[in-house]
Amino acid sequence: MKEYVLLLFLGLCSAKHFIGLSHFTLKHMMLQDMEDENDDNSLFPTGRPILPEVPFDMFPVCPFGCQCYMRVVHCSDLGLTSIPSNIPADTRMIDLQNNKIKEVKENDLKGLTSLYALALNNNKISKIHPKAFQSTKKLRRLYLSHNQLTEIPANLPKYLAELRIHDNKVKKVQKEVFQGMKALHVLEMSANPLDNDGIEPGSFEGVTVYHIRIAEAKLTSVPKDYLTNLG
Repeated sequence: MKEYVLLLFLGLCSAKHFIGLSHFTLKHMMLQDMEDENDDNSLFPTGRPILPEVPFDMFPVCPFGCQCYMRVVHCSDLGLTSIPSNIPADTRMIDLQNNKIKEVKENDLKGLTSLYALALNNNKISKIHPKAFQSTKKLRRLYLSHNQLTEIPANLPKYLAELRIHDNKVKKVQKEVFQGMKALHVLEMSANPLDNDGIEPGSFEGVTVYHIRIAEAKLTSVPKDYLTNLG
């Protein structure tokens, strides 16, 4: 019998929103745990040494207007309407918060095989191509809050540990969307128009989620049919 450890906050509760991430928070987060990105049992290590700051000029190019260092690409608050095409292949984290991006296309992340964290908060994204994450098999943290998505993206990386999709237009969680994602530990879905029928039975089957937050939704009760194995 599989165990689930979930913290489920219904729409009746009031809690602080997940607004965004500062440059410092993103950088510190990545440095703290990306060294164990290939260790599925140590997703949140502590006590790791902080790497020295290294100029990003080891890479041949940095997207125009962005700031690049430590294999981190900061492109927030630039009014971008699309993801830059010349992101260095060894990039570990991309910060694209607070732009005007409407879509994540099939090849936007192509070749970014080392990508660990991607922040796309506060954009206008309504569409993500089903093959957008095909190259990003090491992606562990994905931030999509405050966009216009109507569904959770398909074909997410199987070892994704954290997904935040707060304040979108998601009305339904399909059964297969989290299939095989055994490392998903944090799922933030608050402020979406989800009701009791919006989460299909079995949606979290095989997923050990430590924290699920669904505040400010239209749920009036905990759907017991998919929480029968609550630990």
